[in-house]
Amino acid sequence: MSARRNVGRGGPSSRVVDVAAPLMLMAFILVGWQLAVRLLELPTWLLPAPTEIVAKIFTDRAIILPQLGVTLYEVLVGYTLAAVLGFVLSVTIVYSSAFRRGVLPLIVASQTIPVIAIAPVLVIWFGYNDIPRIIITALVAFFPLTVAIVTGLQTLEREFVDFFRAMHANEFQTFLKLRLPAALPNIFGGLKVATTLAVVGATISEWVGASAGLGYLMSQDTAQLNTTRVFASLVVLGLCGMGFFGTVGLIERLCMPWVYGRLNLGALAKRRRPRTDSP
Repeated sequence: MSARRNVGRGGPSSRVVDVAAPLMLMAFILVGWQLAVRLLELPTWLLPAPTEIVAKIFTDRAIILPQLGVTLYEVLVGYTLAAVLGFVLSVTIVYSSAFRRGVLPLIVASQTIPVIAIAPVLVIWFGYNDIPRIIITALVAFFPLTVAIVTGLQTLEREFVDFFRAMHANEFQTFLKLRLPAALPNIFGGLKVATTLAVVGATISEWVGASAGLGYLMSQDTAQLNTTRVFASLVVLGLCGMGFFGTVGLIERLCMPWVYGRLNLGALAKRRRPRTDSP
């Protein structure tokens, strides 16, 4: 009986609670926001009501959506570039002590330079196109992703490596079948953090040397005190960031079924264990 209760944990009812709780909190915040704006009679240029922001998304969708496409392109390309370079450098850092001693301090030191200060230099080098913004997006997402991958690849108990060597597995087999699967939780943790940072990096990069994108649109609207459309752009950008984060989370579940299994395997094994009680 206890096994059945354990298997039932994490079922539909608990998932409903997990979804309903943040939705109720968000609804409470929006209702409070709406009432505060109406009761205090705040001007639209200072703080628009949520209903006005939603209406602005629909009325100005012909302006917002094309700019969103530009920003999403920069986010996806920069994120992919950061993921590929981060993975390659992380593997090299783990397997080469000389490379680790020489390059890792430079990677850490590069993060002390504000990205917004690098943007004008990149514009001078590459011009007013997508390349500087993609580079900035990749730089913002690169460091936490690299640290997460290095940490995941290094945190492996020595006994498992020795066991694979005793089974005559070469270094590539050990990496592919042991070190990489063991590091997947850290890797996906870094990938999920990098999704939010890539959105932030792309938006910041559009403040300098850009003629398109949601960041550029928000900077123009801020100068014109079009606060409602600034909030509308923020909402659209936030929703896309949440969708990006959720997509990476879904891929994580598909790649690690042993972590996100639908059944409690331990409880299931207990239930299937043959009874040894005497009659």
